Amino acid sequence: MYLPAEDTSLLAESVKGYEGRSALEIGAGSGAILKVLLENFWFVAATDIDFASLKFCKDNLPNDIMLVCCDATSPFLYRFDMIVSNPPYLPAKDSEKIDFTVHGGPDGVETTLRFIKSSIPALADNGKMLIIVSSLSDNMRLDESITQMNLKRKIIGQKKLFFETLTSLEISK
Repeated sequence: MYLPAEDTSLLAESVKGYEGRSALEIGAGSGAILKVLLENFWFVAATDIDFASLKFCKDNLPNDIMLVCCDATSPFLYRFDMIVSNPPYLPAKDSEKIDFTVHGGPDGVETTLRFIKSSIPALADNGKMLIIVSSLSDNMRLDESITQMNLKRKIIGQKKLFFETLTSLEISK
């Protein structure tokens, strides 16, 4: 399970500026973002591939959150007003031991792109997606892919750390 850190607080702050009928978090982790979503959305759901994370959320959050053990948005036919994710975004070098809670692929954007592609059919027409990205990842590739998918992106917030800059992006149709 991914424990809350600077990226979690950046996403939580970004989410506070939105409200609507329904929200989905991809990669629930500890449930920190779900608490914020519950304040501004009537229906909240979350996915995670780690059953232990979902069990932790079930045991520590209100029972009115729908928790689904799956990858990204695969089981949902529903369309959400908001989809949020703090995906694994660090590049993984060949010599590194891969930690799937933080490594998002060789360029650091592969998991993020998979989450975005999965979210498009699950996003309401006027819906928004918020994701966290790192300056250590290949953000040029990410931006090009977002443009190729006919999506718009906007920077919502940033947090500078001594070794990277974290950015909260809003993505919309």
